[in-house]
Amino acid sequence: MEERLWTKKYLFSLLLVFGVNMGYALLNSVMAIYGRVLTSSSVVGGYMITVFTLSALFIRLFIKKLNEKINNKNLLIIGLILTIIAAIGYCFSKNVYLFLLFRIIHGLGFGISLTCATAISNEYVPASRLSEGVGFTSSANTIANATGPTIALAILGKKYTNFISLFLLLLVISLITFCFSFFIKSSTKSNVDKKEKQSYKGIIICMVFFLATFSQGAVNNYLTSYTKDLGLGNIGLFFTITAVVTFISRFFSKRIQDFFGMRKLSFILTLIMAASVFMISLIKNETQLFLLAIPCGLATGLLFPIFNYRIIQTVDASQFAFATSIYYCGLDIGYGLSAIAWGYVVQYFGYHVIYVLAALLLIVMAMIDQIVYKKI
Repeated sequence: MEERLWTKKYLFSLLLVFGVNMGYALLNSVMAIYGRVLTSSSVVGGYMITVFTLSALFIRLFIKKLNEKINNKNLLIIGLILTIIAAIGYCFSKNVYLFLLFRIIHGLGFGISLTCATAISNEYVPASRLSEGVGFTSSANTIANATGPTIALAILGKKYTNFISLFLLLLVISLITFCFSFFIKSSTKSNVDKKEKQSYKGIIICMVFFLATFSQGAVNNYLTSYTKDLGLGNIGLFFTITAVVTFISRFFSKRIQDFFGMRKLSFILTLIMAASVFMISLIKNETQLFLLAIPCGLATGLLFPIFNYRIIQTVDASQFAFATSIYYCGLDIGYGLSAIAWGYVVQYFGYHVIYVLAALLLIVMAMIDQIVYKKI
């Protein structure tokens, strides 16, 4: 008989993951706008995003050491306290340097709390259904990332002036998530000795995963500017369709994995992703773009959780937080570096070229990944 996945404690853990990520999703999409509000400079908005991302990445590099001394639940609480401090700070920061300080604090809190909330959620998944559970845990992030920007823009209004209300909403969500965190049970600490050598195999898998996130960064970071350059209208529906397809894909991911096998499926999904990204370079209208959102959402919706699952499989249950931090580092570094690298490509060669190059990079990744599968 198949073990139950949808237990009360697992559902509750998904709410925690959603609450933590919503704080990120609410602000990150509007920081460029707020930078102009404080300083009349869009560059400052870029700094607000960069310092947040770098501080989250920085703290994730030390999650394993922290988790050897502090269990997942207490680390989650610490991360949420930092987020609450940042939310309060946002409300009173009229100086850009003070605001950047609280962005750093928020990044540290987010890096800790999302990693630990995700690790706790994965702890509640039966071992026989881990790949499926990892996918649904990722869905909590997907839903937050899809709804957060929409909620933020609705609160700000047409003139983008109501930032205090947005910061207060962040504070309320963080306080609710903080209160919920006391009801979970997780005394797990990272095992100092057991499987120490084996755990670092996850880093090798993450290096392959980096190629996927770096390529996906061409879509996440530059699609809006590209379509504006083409003279297309509002393409927000592309991201909505992608999020919906990604979420729906979780419900049949296990059947597809069982049918193809994870190695063959990863290869197929990477090629689908490559074809979708390449086709973006050829679009002429919104309809073509919206249709491409379906294979894009399907490929990322199934492929990214597979990498997460593979990284988790390289460690024992005591090191889920460490494995999760490796996965999120792959996301942070890939998306962060791609914003800079693809920007230079756009500057010298134009938008079309970045999607062609990103597609080629995905094909290279597919071949490298097959080799890594044989070794690990």
